[in-house]
Amino acid sequence: MKNLLITGGTLWNGKQFVRGNALLLSGGLIKAAGREEDVRAAAPSSCPVLCLSGESVLPGITDAHIHLTTWAKQKTLLDLSPAECLPDMLSMVKAEAAKIAPGRWIRGWNYNEIRWPGGRSVTREDLDSLGIPNPVLLQRVCTHVNAANSRALELSGLESEDGVLLEREAIPALRAMERDVFSRSAVREALRKGLIELASHGITCVHPCGADDYGMEEDLALYSDLNRDHSLPLRVFTYHDTLPYPSLPSGFGDGRVHYQGLKIYLDGSLGGHTAALSSPYSDDVYEEGRLNWTDEEVYEKLWSARKRGLQTMLHAIGDRALDQGLRCIERVDEEFGRDGLRDRINHVMVCRPDQRRKLAFLGLFCDIQPAFVASDMNMAEKRLGARRLSWAYSWRSLLQEGLTVSASSDAPVESVNPWHAVRHLMDRSGVDGKEVFRPEERLSLEEALPLLTSNPWISIGLGNSFGRLAPGYAADLVVLDRDISGASGKDLFPVSPSYVFSGGVLSRGSLEDWPRFEQ
Repeated sequence: MKNLLITGGTLWNGKQFVRGNALLLSGGLIKAAGREEDVRAAAPSSCPVLCLSGESVLPGITDAHIHLTTWAKQKTLLDLSPAECLPDMLSMVKAEAAKIAPGRWIRGWNYNEIRWPGGRSVTREDLDSLGIPNPVLLQRVCTHVNAANSRALELSGLESEDGVLLEREAIPALRAMERDVFSRSAVREALRKGLIELASHGITCVHPCGADDYGMEEDLALYSDLNRDHSLPLRVFTYHDTLPYPSLPSGFGDGRVHYQGLKIYLDGSLGGHTAALSSPYSDDVYEEGRLNWTDEEVYEKLWSARKRGLQTMLHAIGDRALDQGLRCIERVDEEFGRDGLRDRINHVMVCRPDQRRKLAFLGLFCDIQPAFVASDMNMAEKRLGARRLSWAYSWRSLLQEGLTVSASSDAPVESVNPWHAVRHLMDRSGVDGKEVFRPEERLSLEEALPLLTSNPWISIGLGNSFGRLAPGYAADLVVLDRDISGASGKDLFPVSPSYVFSGGVLSRGSLEDWPRFEQ
């Protein structure tokens, strides 16, 4: 549709909801926004009109950190999240073996032993006890821990006493499994279906993060294929953990599919005891986690990226990993200065007050996962202890330092539904909705929405063209099925987009079905 006038909505202007304003979409952009009489005056006489009755209209939502291809593929595999104990999970694996040929790999994902009685994780001995002929490779919910049976280890050329593979140790097993389970066409189809699901939640942009070292690659060519076939309902900006060859600048792309930068995984996960802490874990005095790289290696990666004009995103969950990232960024800044697009720090989970100040001083962007509060709250104190817990998951404190913060799912770790993230930013409640984790860090709805709308665009240097309902901005927007102004966190779970526009093109909903659509 070349032009569209939207009236009668409750529009989010970046700071508050405003009733009675209107939008004019034209040629993929927002041509006019403001009082209805003014916007109608700017519209062509034959312009079709979508007449709302107070429903909220937002800029399109961005998932600023998602392992998209991995999430899409895993939706076709054995989901272990329903397992309530280790025997439950083993039964699920055995049932899966009965459905497939003896030599085929069983790939399970999303188990979480922290929720099980006793909290013991799975080992090779457990998997071997099933007596099945299939190679088995199971991935923990954090994606940083994999467990393999003896057959999987044999086929991968690996040796492991307990079959537990941490971080990059799992690569040979992941490669062997991928060759058996996924063809390129199967991955493409999984991506196509996954993108439709994302659009259904009001997501108009994603920042997929590739992790070759963890078996979670992102292939730009697959997204380009889908775009050429008109099967890409949103915009894509990818990060990869290897430098591109030939060299590409951040933002290189065609308006829909873009290469954005280099991802550096400094440490692992809190749940897997591989997040690098500055002192031992409270529940394991012999463990401080691990840094994936030396300072010199991190510096060289940052230096190479800065030399090419590339943005970097640094995965840092533990405070020791964050210290390393800040040291190395400051060292590179001394050589190159701070011109250009600043680096991004992903997760920022265990972050001391002095580190928050340093993040702000260096002008870095932060990306957080609000749903981790509910998932981790019963585990975090055990891992961190009360003192460190007072630094952890401090989303409001980051904003109070003046930092630009974006929010994301980190799927497949958490749900891709962005309203879950908004609720966790607002309520910080547990899975049961009752217990509240560090309530002083809660945000209002007005404080939370920029983390999913305007801030992700600022973080990639495009805040002047995307993420706002203002003239000249891209017509990426969401029309919800209700007015959410004044809503509490728990009120947001039933929210659903009626219409989603990406570049002015309708990617969800049918205007002809809307009872108040005037042609």
